[in-house]
Amino acid sequence: MSDSKKTGAAGTTRIIGSRIFRVFLENETVIRKFLRRYTSNRHDIEDISQETILRALHAEKNREIHEPRAFLFGVAKNIARKELEKKSRSLINFIEDFSDQEYCSNEPAVDDQVDSRQRMLVFWQAVATLPPQCQKVFVLKKMHGYSHKEIAKSLHISVSTVEKHVAAGLKRCRIYMENKRDGDVGEPPARANREK
Repeated sequence: MSDSKKTGAAGTTRIIGSRIFRVFLENETVIRKFLRRYTSNRHDIEDISQETILRALHAEKNREIHEPRAFLFGVAKNIARKELEKKSRSLINFIEDFSDQEYCSNEPAVDDQVDSRQRMLVFWQAVATLPPQCQKVFVLKKMHGYSHKEIAKSLHISVSTVEKHVAAGLKRCRIYMENKRDGDVGEPPARANREK
């Protein structure tokens, strides 16, 4: 790197001399590939990468980071997970905001659409009642299309645990939807025993 680049503002010099920044530059491509487990959106990956280095540089000011590469991957993973959870909650909230009256019409084709939207709304309400870990697995599988192996790796759980969460999620959602269809607006029976 040329001397002219090093003689810029004090902040720039500090960043260039930063160990965590050097490690980030060396691993940036690998970090971006890693983030594809959480999103395929190029802009999201870019945003998460930038947020990762900003948080890592801030952390480096306050303490010594002994394993900078592992630290960067941990920061990237935490940011990506939070973004994924935020998008999942946002989608569920968006679906919950639809009221039945917004879609009422006398035309049969629209009635079919209303019925589909109502079923989808009830489905997302059912998903919202799942225990947190089960909900994460279920959304990653059913909404994002991740494989059991990918989910297990990203959440640090076994493939068999993923399979159990998916099966439990399907069962609980089915029970919830059946209860809604039958006019029972109470909570599904399994909710009282939510997993942690």
